[in-house]
Amino acid sequence: MIRVAIVGSGRIVPQMLEAMQTVAGYEVVAICGRSREKAGRYGIPDVYTDYAEMLARPDIDFVYVALPNSLHFEAAKQALLAGHNVLCEKPFTSTVAEAADLFRLARERDLFIFEAISNIHLPNYFKVRELLPQIGPVRLVHADYDEHFGRYDEYLAGADIPVFSQEYEGGALRDINIYCLHIVLALFGRPDRVYYAATACGRNAIGTSGAATLSYGNGMVAVCTASMDSDGLRGFFFQGERGAIRVHGLPNFFTKVDLILPGKEVQSFELNRYEHRLCHQLEDYRDIFNARDRAAAAELEARTMLIMETIVRLEESQNQ
Repeated sequence: MIRVAIVGSGRIVPQMLEAMQTVAGYEVVAICGRSREKAGRYGIPDVYTDYAEMLARPDIDFVYVALPNSLHFEAAKQALLAGHNVLCEKPFTSTVAEAADLFRLARERDLFIFEAISNIHLPNYFKVRELLPQIGPVRLVHADYDEHFGRYDEYLAGADIPVFSQEYEGGALRDINIYCLHIVLALFGRPDRVYYAATACGRNAIGTSGAATLSYGNGMVAVCTASMDSDGLRGFFFQGERGAIRVHGLPNFFTKVDLILPGKEVQSFELNRYEHRLCHQLEDYRDIFNARDRAAAAELEARTMLIMETIVRLEESQNQ
């Protein structure tokens, strides 16, 4: 049984709790938050407001970091230094150097650290990877995560909300477009050129919507769009010279895959075994940890490092 302690008490916490209760092999034993009342509402046995006190417990296997984006690095580093494995919410860190530092520290201490990203662990994602050769050379990829966030109107009215905060490194690129980028990078690797254009709304002037363009030397272009301020298209569309693949639903769900070939009936696939989008990743992390599978961990590390590098490149491209 993997015993988990959580730091943070935001909106992702009940989702992860539900997933950990669904996937065999997890037990959540403690939570730490700024407010004992807020952290205590989830029914977790032990509630802390002192992070160091929680980290001092010897019976914790993993610390799940569910804090605002800008706080990930320090919280994950403290957990590693205390001798605990880490599951850190996306985006992993603020910089490439911070990400490299955490992975180095984990290796030195014979610990595991994973970025909590759901979609590259879903069976429907692996089906897309399997089907790609059938549509021939891919020329265009359209990825869309468009959702009018429920708290966007509160933000415009003056509420302080981390996902709309520069201080906490919120915004559409890091918070939701990262799902689109993870899929594109996992399938096609490092792009030759990148460019990002964002729409900044509200007093914090963060990018509440934007488009990332990734160009590859083989003639393929991927356009990843995401919005927190408006509804729009959702899913993926891969255009190849001999056909296309459509993925339905938000890019972090990957609910259904259609193979579209000229002159043939559309083939549809719905292979995800869990309705809850976070479950498949938890299966993988559990199995990697229990088997001490360093090769699988190294593959996930490389993907996280590439996503961090690409996000930073995209952010820098706005100033060029």
